[in-house]
Amino acid sequence: MKQRTIVGSRETVAFAIAVSGSAIILLVTLLLPLGFDNDLYESMGWALYAYHGLPYLGSWDHNFPGIVFVHWASIALFGASDFGFRLFDYLVHVAMAGFYYRVLRNWLSPKTSMIAILIFVLYYASGQWGLAGQRDTYAAFLLLGALWAFVKLHSNAKNVGLLTMTMGILCGATFLMRPTYIFFAIAFLILLWKLPKRLRTICFYLAGCALPIVAFLLPYVFIKDGLLQVYDTIIRFNLDVYSEVTVPINLWSRGRAPIFGFALAGIVLTIRQRRRDRTMFLLLGASALLSPIMMGKYFTYHFEPFMLLIIPFAGVGLQCLTDYIPMNVVRNATIVLALAIFAYLYYPYHLIRYYFEARSNSPSPLEATYERVLPDSLYGIAAQQDVVQYVDRVSPAQEPIETISIFPGLRWRLHRQPATRFTSIAPLSAYTRNVPPYGAAWRREFLQALTQTPPHFIVVSRSTQWWPFVGKTNDSAIASIPGFDSLLSANYSLDTVIRGFALYRDRK
Repeated sequence: MKQRTIVGSRETVAFAIAVSGSAIILLVTLLLPLGFDNDLYESMGWALYAYHGLPYLGSWDHNFPGIVFVHWASIALFGASDFGFRLFDYLVHVAMAGFYYRVLRNWLSPKTSMIAILIFVLYYASGQWGLAGQRDTYAAFLLLGALWAFVKLHSNAKNVGLLTMTMGILCGATFLMRPTYIFFAIAFLILLWKLPKRLRTICFYLAGCALPIVAFLLPYVFIKDGLLQVYDTIIRFNLDVYSEVTVPINLWSRGRAPIFGFALAGIVLTIRQRRRDRTMFLLLGASALLSPIMMGKYFTYHFEPFMLLIIPFAGVGLQCLTDYIPMNVVRNATIVLALAIFAYLYYPYHLIRYYFEARSNSPSPLEATYERVLPDSLYGIAAQQDVVQYVDRVSPAQEPIETISIFPGLRWRLHRQPATRFTSIAPLSAYTRNVPPYGAAWRREFLQALTQTPPHFIVVSRSTQWWPFVGKTNDSAIASIPGFDSLLSANYSLDTVIRGFALYRDRK
């Protein structure tokens, strides 16, 4: 009885440290304004929330739609703002830390699980825009849920159908985050193959996989050309245009090297243990690496599911290496020191410094911090806020406003109904070869929308550089879209220039 009490006490302490430590470590992410990707999805989420505009019909991006619904949920709960989404993401990741701990406890000790959680949140916070709020981090959360359901299968024979369907639903939702995550679904299918009642189990699993995909596509069935627009946007555009973009391999980016070192030690030190959990983690880890390889793109966030799966081995490695130290106090101090060194090298302390410096000279220290983090005098947050304030001052709230910019944040910051669905001008300008038929159709649609329902203002970036599309550069966004310049000259006049933005007012 006494031994059980001691074990229970250690469990409680380890879980409390993991969750409370995560809550403290992740606070710094609240000081990060939305970046380019976040702005794009926030704009799509705003179109869905405020105007019921479905992705690809009411807003546009070439990526799969899962993250749009995450932003929709954050807007529904906390409003459309930098802090609103960061708060949503913060709460999700604190909850994820607790859930991650519970999942790891199926294989690891309380202490090792706690170490893994603290490494994970330190790594996440250190990634800043490369990780915070990116869709791959939500894919990792869904993967974690599927992993939990798979583990429960071995201890809950009565609910096999429900658990396997839950696994499938989560894998299907992960696929909607990024299509190359289909490898996770295949990996779980392999892991399910040896279970009893194989045919029944796999049928439930595959039905679950299909459910979120069917649920997403169903509304488009009842809209003219709805499925065609989805296909042209997320299949054809990606194959014809975005597939030409490559990003060099960079496995050893910020914060990964020490984690890989300890993970390798963990794998080597446990190599002789014939345990199902190690095989499962390694199979899923291989699936996670296949995703960026298939895309030919290696951004930091592309490795988030892989890091989720490899970090437990890093926790094992750090724990095993410190076990060679004879004194328990020194062992624990060494672990704390290792985590502190990692934090010292990679944690974004500068955001905290910005915030406390702003508290002494700004009535809104959070906004001042955001502006300091995005200080671009032409297109940063302050520049965008200047545009919003001017438009609100001179234009009635019900008037639509169109933004033609490489900075999609203006669309949601204006809180105005846009005149077109093109959240990004990529589908209108990002062609280095012949323009495909669907691209030409999108250009015609764009110009017709501006003619048929002219917005009160058109806000145009005075310069643009589309980094994903082979560095295509123009002096102005106006020159990016054939026919747009003549439309502007016929129906609009230059009203004012605010930093990097030119505002054109409708002459009617």
